[in-house]
Amino acid sequence: MTDKNSKYAILIIISGFLLRLINIGQPLFDVTKWRQTETASIARNFYYNEMNIFYPQILWGGATEGYVGETEFQLYTFVVALLYKIFGVHEYLGRLVSIFAFCGGAFFLYKLARKYIGAQGAIIALLFYTFNPHIFFYSRAFMPESTMLFFSIALVYFFSQWIDTERRKDFILMTLCGACAFLVKIPAVCLGLPLLYLCIVKYKWKWFLERKLWLFAILTLLPTALWYIHAIKSNDINGLSFGAFSGKSLINKEGLGLGFLTNSYFYKKVFYLYIFQRHLIYIGAVFTIVGIFSAIRTKDLYLFHYWILSQIISFFISAGTSDYHSYYTITITAPSSIFVAWVIVIYFDRIKRAKIVHLPILEKFFVAPVFILMLIMLPLICHHKIKSKYKPERMVKDMPIYVAGNKVRKISPKDALIITAHWGGPELLYYSDRRGWRMESSKCTIESIEVLRKQGATWFVSSRVMEINKDVISHLQHDYEVIELTDKYIIAKL
Repeated sequence: MTDKNSKYAILIIISGFLLRLINIGQPLFDVTKWRQTETASIARNFYYNEMNIFYPQILWGGATEGYVGETEFQLYTFVVALLYKIFGVHEYLGRLVSIFAFCGGAFFLYKLARKYIGAQGAIIALLFYTFNPHIFFYSRAFMPESTMLFFSIALVYFFSQWIDTERRKDFILMTLCGACAFLVKIPAVCLGLPLLYLCIVKYKWKWFLERKLWLFAILTLLPTALWYIHAIKSNDINGLSFGAFSGKSLINKEGLGLGFLTNSYFYKKVFYLYIFQRHLIYIGAVFTIVGIFSAIRTKDLYLFHYWILSQIISFFISAGTSDYHSYYTITITAPSSIFVAWVIVIYFDRIKRAKIVHLPILEKFFVAPVFILMLIMLPLICHHKIKSKYKPERMVKDMPIYVAGNKVRKISPKDALIITAHWGGPELLYYSDRRGWRMESSKCTIESIEVLRKQGATWFVSSRVMEINKDVISHLQHDYEVIELTDKYIIAKL
């Protein structure tokens, strides 16, 4: 029979699910529109073509087929494409996969928290995680982050269960979750640190003699290694890359990139702006820090110390992306939720033990109001923090992309190659549903258009007309057929 706390947990998860359905059908015009339309393009290309998960395709490869390398394994987009096969191409399906992944991750976070800090603490951790602003945002985005978090949290839970019981079922589930987590997002590999801690606690320094641990490592890491070998080869052949092993990351093709270690901007942006301010919304960060130091002597919580440490390590390894994209740092929210809850529970317990206030009075006038306050305030804080990501001005600003893209899709042949000029992202290509090239509107020249036209480009579209040089507009009007020209966008047939 489900106990009272489990019923509360189910209600919180259901509430989180329903709130995430609001405006689920809106276009992909929030703050991560580049990443979301890129991801949505890959899912739609799976649907259009052969559903070959080993050869993801993007739209910005010009006249090529668009096979892209150096990217994560496209499990998330493949699942979305399968749903497209059943229900048709709808963007809300991508969001829905993320929402269901959030529910799964929240469920296992509750189970994990209940195991280590008790039922009351688990409810508090679940509340903080469910209504965390950035978890809320990315758990309904057309991106793989929510899926990665689901597999990561489930991995830690099932591994902790297997360490205790060594049941075959837990071994199979932890291996499956581990392989999927590492494939979906390679920084998840850093979770090996808290898992290693659990192994050392049980097996001491003889853990390396345990054959089952080696089997687990092989079954989880080998698929990831094989995938990236394939992905790098694909990049070498096709010349199209997501740059998984390039840029400012600690580990890249050029070796070790250590320049960011002395860059104060990196620390300020990752640890203050992203983690302290956005992800843990100040008070959560304070509670996490207090929890980390308060639990130094609580060995049962060392798992979460190492979990947080593993995520910090991952931020450094992927420094070139973690300081540019805040979603690379949301992984710290799961273990932080545990510490936030533990601090609240442990300090309430200390007050109770001190008998400063009579227990019934304490529970009536302190515990209940605090819980109700959290239940009310966390959703309100969440709404306040993320409303800017969905503000109407953003939709109005990006609407020319949607309008112009859909017009190109309707009037151009399916095999048309188009030149898009706006801010450099794939959004116009995505809503045009055409392959082609992308460039910044301010850098668009007559010469660049003519070069791409000779490579096969037959259409030109821009959603930022005011940024394009007037000579370029005149050239298009004089030499080609301008289908539509407004103060927002231009569509021309070359």
